[in-house]
Amino acid sequence: MKNVALAIALAAAAVSAPAIAAADGTLSSTNSIGTMTVTTNIPKLVKISGLSDITFNPTAADLATGTGLQNASSRFCVYSNDTADGLYKIKVDGVAGSELNTGELKFGLTGPGGVLDLGVWVSDQANAPYTRNAIPGREYGDFKTTAGGQTRPTTLNCGGGNNASMAFRLKNSGILAMTAGSYTGTLTLTVSAL
Repeated sequence: MKNVALAIALAAAAVSAPAIAAADGTLSSTNSIGTMTVTTNIPKLVKISGLSDITFNPTAADLATGTGLQNASSRFCVYSNDTADGLYKIKVDGVAGSELNTGELKFGLTGPGGVLDLGVWVSDQANAPYTRNAIPGREYGDFKTTAGGQTRPTTLNCGGGNNASMAFRLKNSGILAMTAGSYTGTLTLTVSAL
């Protein structure tokens, strides 16, 4: 019985190379060599993870003194394989606040006294949450996972870390104008490949 050897040439999808058609070997009394190409096509992929709920619990002392603002922030992960920079678009949806066209508090939380204005900022850096004042439904297309010198994540959860952030703001004057109770809003974040 004669041995037949098969050589396989692997071609990476990311490298532009002329396609090589599969070729059969020739009949031989010693060996026959054939070739084939193996290709993978990796689609653009994005994923947001590590989001957490935000709760403001201002005290009477918080509202009577200080800056007149209540601030909170949150970090999360965005995975993107769109170029070496991990490019992506981000959009935040939610109830519009009364300052939609005039101020920085463009979102709203609804409760027994009506709509409490909420400011929302998004950032493609874990340590710089006040980068972009978000507007409900507006998509921002210039974000990247490597912003600020960060390394593009190669795992879906950023290796347990974070590479993006959000900031939230309430004005004391807005809180004092509302009746007592719980004010809630749902923010929907959408990340997309470019």
